[in-house]
Amino acid sequence: MMSRISIKTFILVLIFVFVPVFCSHGGEHIVLYRLGAKDPIAWDQLKRYLGAKGYRVSIYDGTDNIEKHVEIVNRINKLKAAVFFAMDFGVGEENQIMVAITTAKRGKGNILAIEEMPAVYANESRELASSLASVFDKGIKEFPLFPLLGVDMPGVFLRITYTHEKTLEVFNKLHEGMQRYFKRGMKDER
Repeated sequence: MMSRISIKTFILVLIFVFVPVFCSHGGEHIVLYRLGAKDPIAWDQLKRYLGAKGYRVSIYDGTDNIEKHVEIVNRINKLKAAVFFAMDFGVGEENQIMVAITTAKRGKGNILAIEEMPAVYANESRELASSLASVFDKGIKEFPLFPLLGVDMPGVFLRITYTHEKTLEVFNKLHEGMQRYFKRGMKDER
């Protein structure tokens, strides 16, 4: 009886010690803000793929109405997620990737306007964009991005169109880029 408890305890200790090593993203919560055609099959595949990789995924439909956008962003900000992706995503006739960050600038006051919020995370957003752009072998573009207005976390815009044959390759590269971003601080801790 005593050896069973000791073995069970030993196994539990091993699990708690090694699980963080193998699951480095440890359930990072990511927000996907759907833009463009919103192909339900492609989005479902992406959500299942990222879920299988251990991410918690929340998906919101984007809007071009400022009042609705503010309502959605207020719900998103309450999630305390790790990153925000404004995405135009789906299957197309050719493979196209664009990674962009916002040109938002921070004002001089203590209270930020909605258009200044993304500037708080400018460095983190650039690191996220760099991680993603590097795996896709693309550059980073800069635009004033409406979908990032008011977002209280690092965020980027992604336009990803891919052919059916490249589905898994695109998903794997997206995951690899996110992993590079989430693991960036671990190198500094060593």
